[in-house]
Amino acid sequence: MSSTIWLYIALAIFIVALIIAIIGVVIFVKGIKEPIKKMKGSADNLKGRMANLQLETTSLQHRANELKEDMAAKSERVSILIDAAKGTKNSVLDLNSSVRVITSGIATNVSQDRRNVAQVNQLSNLTIGLLDLVKDLKYVKEDVTHPSQPPMLGNERR
Repeated sequence: MSSTIWLYIALAIFIVALIIAIIGVVIFVKGIKEPIKKMKGSADNLKGRMANLQLETTSLQHRANELKEDMAAKSERVSILIDAAKGTKNSVLDLNSSVRVITSGIATNVSQDRRNVAQVNQLSNLTIGLLDLVKDLKYVKEDVTHPSQPPMLGNERR
């Protein structure tokens, strides 16, 4: 056999091997196409989930900032309320002190001046008398507005 025949045989083997290799590559590409589509779908799904997660994270950060601002405003209001309550307490204590001073001054003046005591008693008696007079006038007024009929003596109609 000559070397040309061997060359043709080698060429035929090479062509058959090349065809088998091409068929193998085509089958491999067709076989890998479906898993690649699934991987691409999974990647797209994962991308969508990441976008949703980022959106939710942004929303939560926004809400957290709003709550933080709301808490700061309410804390400030509570502080103002507490300061006002402390001021009210101090005002009430000052008012009580002033009332005590005035009351003790009046008590001292009344106990030192007996004439004032007599005038107070006289005015109290006068006030009680006026109240009694008003009551009596009220009863008289009621009697005048609802006069009772005197009994008829002897002139009774039948």
